Amino acid sequence: MDALIPAAGRGTRLGERTETQPKGLVEVAGQPLLAHVFETAVEAGAEKLVVVIGYEGAQIVDQFGDAFAGVPITYVHHASSSGWATPSAKRSRTSTGRSSS
Repeated sequence: MDALIPAAGRGTRLGERTETQPKGLVEVAGQPLLAHVFETAVEAGAEKLVVVIGYEGAQIVDQFGDAFAGVPITYVHHASSSGWATPSAKRSRTSTGRSSS
């Protein structure tokens, strides 16, 4: 199964913590928030992590690279700042050979 992980938002409700980094890299219990999400997805059986990035997304790519715990990561850039990344998710499903419906 693929795990779709939205991580494109600015995280404005986190205030100063996200002025220079995406919310997914804010540390929680000693590691970035996204690391907790990735661990949960891998434990649930994810064979691929599809991460939708936007604001400061390059930092997420730099932090995690192309795999997490041996599970490949694909990044989909969501350029719009107008809410959840549904269009990017559909684009990702199409690029992986799956229907977007």
